[in-house]
Amino acid sequence: MLQQSVGATAPKVDRPAALRDPILALVHRATFGYTTEEHARARSMGFEGWRDEQLAPDAINDSALDAELASFGSLPLTFAQMLSAYPPSSNGDAVVATELRSARILRAVLSRRQLFERVVEFWTDHFNIDGIGSAQLRYLKSVDDREVIRTHALGRFRDLLGASAKSGAMLVYLDNASNVAGAPNENYARELMELHTLGSDGGYSETDVVEVARCLTGWTIRAVGSGAAGTFRFDANTHDDLSKIVLGVPIPPGGGQQDGETVLDLLASHPNTAARIARKMCVFFLDYEPAQTTVDRVAARFLETDGDLRETLREVLSRASFEEIDVWSAKKLRRPMHMALGAVRSTGASVAAAVGLAGELQLMGHAPFTWAAPNGFPDALGAWGTNLLPRWSFASRLTAGGVPGALLPLSSLSQLFAGVPANRRAAQLDRALTGGRMAPADVTELQAFLDAQPTVDVNVAREAVALALSLPSTQWL
Repeated sequence: MLQQSVGATAPKVDRPAALRDPILALVHRATFGYTTEEHARARSMGFEGWRDEQLAPDAINDSALDAELASFGSLPLTFAQMLSAYPPSSNGDAVVATELRSARILRAVLSRRQLFERVVEFWTDHFNIDGIGSAQLRYLKSVDDREVIRTHALGRFRDLLGASAKSGAMLVYLDNASNVAGAPNENYARELMELHTLGSDGGYSETDVVEVARCLTGWTIRAVGSGAAGTFRFDANTHDDLSKIVLGVPIPPGGGQQDGETVLDLLASHPNTAARIARKMCVFFLDYEPAQTTVDRVAARFLETDGDLRETLREVLSRASFEEIDVWSAKKLRRPMHMALGAVRSTGASVAAAVGLAGELQLMGHAPFTWAAPNGFPDALGAWGTNLLPRWSFASRLTAGGVPGALLPLSSLSQLFAGVPANRRAAQLDRALTGGRMAPADVTELQAFLDAQPTVDVNVAREAVALALSLPSTQWL
């Protein structure tokens, strides 16, 4: 079972040549979960056609999802408006946090802009903010999700970096709102270089941390009580206007807010930033150990397009990348959110409310916006490969109707094996849930379970789906 496959390195899985289908691999990696409908669309459009459609999310009609989200009144509001409509005194901050988390889950399950939602997940972790750490952050993170991450996820990296640097949520979370001349707070400056741009081995020094913090003194937020509460404000009175040197680049005195903008320009265009973003994207979408040739090609694309994230991702999700990394045999363990919401998508379960799914993700340690540290939810085998029981329990509860708000229709279960020869039932389930990419050993185990049943009714079909969702093949990309 799965525990036998999880170790220090991801397993290599040999697949028949017929299953080395780049379109099938793309659908699994670029969505929150395989569906037969999405696979059919991708096959009809071709690899590049479907990928490029997904890279232009604004052109994809997502009105059905918009209708589902319309009841979440806090999503379009500013910080000041949320404080008024959802005051902390009446537990309004908890309502805002619940709506943001529920919207994240519904978007992942229901959106037709699947690649965009995966990219949002990537940047949410990259620019992580603890969305439940305080009442103030619950409001501010809702604004950050809308105006920073979702607005700039496929734009220019410099714009995304700048929006994050001026985000009320980030300014509060990493303490730059209190970064003033004479008593600089280095928290944001350090994470800006270590996590957001250059990386821990990116060539900066402790002196650079201090100098960047000085450049960002006076970058704060407007106080509660103003119409623009929680938004960025530059306070010239608390800015260190003396000269600085960052990464060997002199920054002359008297620059004011431009000191910080110069730092962001320098970091966003740095080759080490390009290399780090490229590797991190390749790990997220492709493999724990991406080929260096792929990483170099993606980093070059990042630099030659001035950090155009759409074009950078197009390079990540290219046929060349799939061949260089051999995505058919190099496996990645799906993180709990990807696994659980993928199960909802592949089974066709309806979602009337996301609260139950949020609770399940909490049990698995992957509820949206709940990671306290600034490094974001980990994307590493060791982080997720030991907490397996909640995954199996989730599969059983989902298929048995035990996840509040999520329902697997009995009608679909009763039709699952209709007209299918008894010895092909496992293969049928494999096609329905994964597009036929299960390992042969898992298909054999599934078929043995079905063969052992005196009759295959709705209850057996439900148990078969639960077993299929718990097998190693459905845990790995």
